[in-house]
Formats: sequence, C-alpha cells, structure tokens
Amino acid sequence: MLKTYIVLVVLLSAMVTISSLYITQPMQPLFMEEFGISITQVTLFTSVVLLALAFAPIVYGYLLEKFDTRKVLFVSLGMIGVFQCLLCFAQDYRTFLALRLLEALAIPAALTATLTTLMRIDMQNIQKYVSLYVAATVFGGVLSRVAGGFITSISSWQFTFAALGITTLVVAILSFRIPQSSQMTNAKITPKIVLELLKDKRYAVLYAGAFLVLFCFQGALNFMPFEIKALNPDITPAQIGFLYLGYIIGIVAALLVGRIKRLLGGDLRAIIFGFVVFGIAPLIMLIKSFWWLFFAVFVICIGMFIVHSVLSAFVNSISSEKKGITNGLYLAFYYTGGTIGTTMPSYLYYHFGWEVLCLFLSGILFASALMFYKISPIFKEAK
Repeated sequence: MLKTYIVLVVLLSAMVTISSLYITQPMQPLFMEEFGISITQVTLFTSVVLLALAFAPIVYGYLLEKFDTRKVLFVSLGMIGVFQCLLCFAQDYRTFLALRLLEALAIPAALTATLTTLMRIDMQNIQKYVSLYVAATVFGGVLSRVAGGFITSISSWQFTFAALGITTLVVAILSFRIPQSSQMTNAKITPKIVLELLKDKRYAVLYAGAFLVLFCFQGALNFMPFEIKALNPDITPAQIGFLYLGYIIGIVAALLVGRIKRLLGGDLRAIIFGFVVFGIAPLIMLIKSFWWLFFAVFVICIGMFIVHSVLSAFVNSISSEKKGITNGLYLAFYYTGGTIGTTMPSYLYYHFGWEVLCLFLSGILFASALMFYKISPIFKEAK
C-alpha cells in the first residue's frame, strides 16, 4: 500500500507541475490582447520556465543525491502552488512575467524529484515507471491545455490559475507523507562528473535525442494557436485548447511503449520509429484546416511520447548510480531543446511563415531518425 501511495502522489505531482508549465499556452492569443504584447513576448511565459528547466535540473539532481527527496518535492510544489495563485492578481505583462520567472525556479525541482523518486522505487522495472511518469506528464499537458482553455472560456483565466494553484498546494501536502529517501549520498557534483557522462557517446547521443525531440515538439505546438487564429480570427481559447486533445494518445503511447519496443525489436528501433512518425506530422500540418491540425497533434504525440519514454528509460538503464545527476542532465538537455523550440522558431514563423517552419521541423526529425540509425553500433559495442 505504501508503494502504491508513493507512486500515486508522485504521478499527481508530475501532473500538476506540467499543468503549471503549459497552462498559459491555450491562452496566448488572449494574453496578447489583454497585455498588448507581441508573439515573441507572450511565448516567454512558457520559455522562461523551459529555460529554468534547461539549467536547474543538474543542480537539483545533485541536491537529490544529498537531501531528502520528500522535502525537495514538498517545498517545490508548495512554491508552485503559491506563485500560481499570485499570478491571478497580475495586472500587467511585467508583473506576470516576473511571477512566472519565480515559479520557474521551483518547477525543475519538482520534476527532477518526481522522476528520481520513481527511479528509486524499483530498479528492475525502470521502463514501467518511466512510462507511468511520461503518461502523467502527458495527462498534465492535456489538463492544462484542454481543460484550461475550456474553463477560461466559461469563466476567466484568473479562476483557471487559482484552481490549479490550490490543487497543487493539496498535492504538496500529500507529498509530505512520502517516506524519507534512503538513497542519499555524499557525492559531489563537479564538471568532471558531467564531462565523464557526456564523453560516453551513448549518453551524449541520448541527451541529443532528448534535446531535438522537445525542440520540435515545442516548435510545432507553441505556434499552432497563432496559425489557427490566423485561419479563424473568431476562435475561442476553448477551441484552441480542444486542438491539444490529441495529447491523450500520448498517454496510450507511453503506457504501451514496452510492447512497442518488443514488437520493433529494441530501444533504438523504437526511437527511430518515433522520430519518423513525429516527422510526418509537420507535413500534415501544412494542410490549412482545423481538423487536419487536430489530427496532426495525434500523430505528433504518438511519435513524441514513444521517443521520450524510451529515451528516459534508456538513460536510466545504462548506469545504476547517480540517478539524480543522470536524470538532471537528461531533463536539462530535454528542456534546453524546449526553450529554444519556443523562441527560435518564432523568427522562422514571423519572417517565412508556417509552411517553412513545418518543413524545417520535419527535416530535423527525419535527420534525428537517421542519426540514431547510424550510431546504433556504439550501443552494441558497449554490451
């Protein structure tokens, strides 16, 4: 029962944390009008959090090797809940962005703590717990985008943020009942430890894959609300949120990834398959239609969450030591890709249009599949 409680609380923690990260996305056109800001400025509401996630997990990974994971999770969730509630009172762009920056300091701690806690539960079933973690984050993404857009349409964005903030505080209280971590070490994080991991070509390639997959994911989905708004100026936040319903298939993909790996013949083939499927999606998004975009999100999520689930487990299966630092590095590369994916494509979109952006992302994804195909021998040599 205790193990079940820990898993349940950790998964709830992942859900509300990811919801806090992406809650602003379906409301971006609304914030542009309310605060009188540009596309580049409104995307900062997401990218500042992703930027923190790009750097902070390495430090938090180190802290999780030395301090009680339960306390890190409790404090970080409490901070997220408080700042989420304070955002309701923001009256201008600068105040809102400043509060998002403060919230961004806590989100990496919560995500790193959730993943590390799951990895320490059962070393023999890494893929199972990684799949549950990814499924929980997918559900959080659906909840924030679809439910967030819907609630905002029938009430206000302030009510949506307050509801999420209070829910997060409740989960924080639940997390304090998790038993104290028994796997703390006296390990010191040094540049040498990080370089040793990156010198291992297997880690380097897997981290590169994590960077590229979220770069393309954010590049596609972060600018989709603006494209659909251009197609239909009268579209509501609820309708924009509805586009993200395809996230649900990501839950299925994450939970079935073990079977997918067996069917395709291993981790690398599953990663290559995921990148290829993902690469097809931006080509579908070239069709200027609400329903084709809706369908494309399903394809994106199938490919994306197969890749993410397999990569997360693969990284953890290489070594049984320093889980906090290993996961911290994985999340750092993953969210660095996401940070750049929310900002750099805005220049392509603004100067060259939606079509060029879609072709660019598709090219990167197919090239990533080719990269994993070419480097597969290094994993066989290491066995």
